[in-house]
Amino acid sequence: MQYASSDQNTAAGNEMWTRRLWGDWASVSRRSRLADQFAILMAISLPWSTTVLGIFTVLWLITLATVIDIFQFRKQLRRPSCWLPVALFCLAVAGMAWADAPLGARTYAVGTMAKLLAIPLLIYQFERSENGIRILLAFLASCTALLALSWLNWLDPRTVLPSGRPIGVPVKNWITQGVEFVLCIFGAAALAVVMWRKQRPYAATGFALLGVAFFLNMAFVASSRTSLVSLPVLLLISTLRYIGWRRAIALNLMIVIAAMLTWFLAPNLRKRIDSIQQEYSLRDSRITSVGLRLEYWSHARKFISSAPLIGHGTGSIKTLFEREAVGKTVTDEQVVANPHNQTLYFAIEWGAIGVILLYAMWITHFLLFTEMRWISWLGTIVVSQNIFDSLFNSHLSDYVEGWIYVLGVGVAAGMVSRTRKPPPTAAPSG
Repeated sequence: MQYASSDQNTAAGNEMWTRRLWGDWASVSRRSRLADQFAILMAISLPWSTTVLGIFTVLWLITLATVIDIFQFRKQLRRPSCWLPVALFCLAVAGMAWADAPLGARTYAVGTMAKLLAIPLLIYQFERSENGIRILLAFLASCTALLALSWLNWLDPRTVLPSGRPIGVPVKNWITQGVEFVLCIFGAAALAVVMWRKQRPYAATGFALLGVAFFLNMAFVASSRTSLVSLPVLLLISTLRYIGWRRAIALNLMIVIAAMLTWFLAPNLRKRIDSIQQEYSLRDSRITSVGLRLEYWSHARKFISSAPLIGHGTGSIKTLFEREAVGKTVTDEQVVANPHNQTLYFAIEWGAIGVILLYAMWITHFLLFTEMRWISWLGTIVVSQNIFDSLFNSHLSDYVEGWIYVLGVGVAAGMVSRTRKPPPTAAPSG
């Protein structure tokens, strides 16, 4: 009798949980919250693992698909900020038709553009959700954990990482880490201003110190030259656009003084910047990072001139470099599928059409963030960073850097749009 009673209790418990889970799934509002939670998990995993990010992205897409109002979403796709990313992906798919490249290379290149399809979905989602700020805070918190691990590894490399990895770079590489930390510097600064205006001086001081910690890590521990060069450019863009010119001049003067002091105190910073000139002067005698980029760009101009309108097709870059290397003594570093410049990447594969669409998307997204609000400021930083860094890397096509752009623009644009108009009525439950 006791066994029978136990089985009945177990069955009743299982039935209760089944009903509860089904009830949660049957509710549109609860599915919407679940989609928000998966987006938060995407932001948390972004600095750490591409595999985990991919899993949460699939779960987010499945959940979001169950709550989208197709009619409203189709109306949203009329906006240039939404249809331009879709157009770039469609161009990549169409470009497979005229590409003289292996199927695997063409498929992979299309895959690098697929993440752009998430931009209109994120804008749609966070026009209707109040949880956009949680996405940004989740990314900042995740990068703060990465920051702590980086400092710990720098102080004692044996305690954190196995041998063979760069000091202060626990995961990925210093270029990716630099992109993340630059965004966190500006994000922490924005939150410090918000907290100060809300008369919360302790929180404002905490966020300000966090931003300083990110900057000092880039100066003393692990420096990406692209990110170091982008910092003053992004600072100039953001201050001139969102701060009065007198305050902007005073603030920039203070930052210049602080930067000069950091320059004298941080040998790692001086070494990374000085290496640019050193590598340029040695480019003819040995392979250097600067020399390789110049070589990539030189070959890229030749490829573009032979197919200026529609390019050589999706996934064709490595094939072109391989043909260029025939009969020459080259290393693997000289035969690449990425010219380390986003404009050249698009021009080689999709010609002038691709470049026009790329710049149209960048400009459209930049103009989304015209209001004098902190979220517009962050949106401007995300777009400006991607444009500037793409002079030296193909960050929109790269996995992590591309997803940073997609999440940043999609969430920020949705939040800005939400404040401009009342939220749409929810779709009927079911």
